Amino acid sequence: MARTVKEWIGKTDDTKIPPRVRERVFDRAEGICHCCNMPIKVPFETWDADHRIALINGGENRESNLAPAHSHCHIKKTRQDVAEKAKVASVRGKHIGAKRPSSKLSGKKHPKPPLTKIVQHRRSLYEPIQPQERM
Repeated sequence: MARTVKEWIGKTDDTKIPPRVRERVFDRAEGICHCCNMPIKVPFETWDADHRIALINGGENRESNLAPAHSHCHIKKTRQDVAEKAKVASVRGKHIGAKRPSSKLSGKKHPKPPLTKIVQHRRSLYEPIQPQERM
């Protein structure tokens, strides 16, 4: 009987997953991508340890929340997670009355000041320089 290993839990959300934990996650899922249910061909395809419940959506940085995913599947899932978080934040903001500011400011527009032409007097390249008077 194999020795049981204590579950890995990251100290913070930014804690990198150790290689031994990535290996256990891959073995536990038998090398199947949890997004598309296709096998991950290890030497030819790259894979990531993906959080089943994303950290931004309340998931935990622990071994039981990790699953292997193809790199391209992981990118798609991350996009979906971010979109879900944005929608939840928008609905929550409407419910609690914290309206998000619009991109344009409302109100009366101020007229632009008229453009004035600045005239600079320059001497010609061939205009003689007037000698200064000595005192």
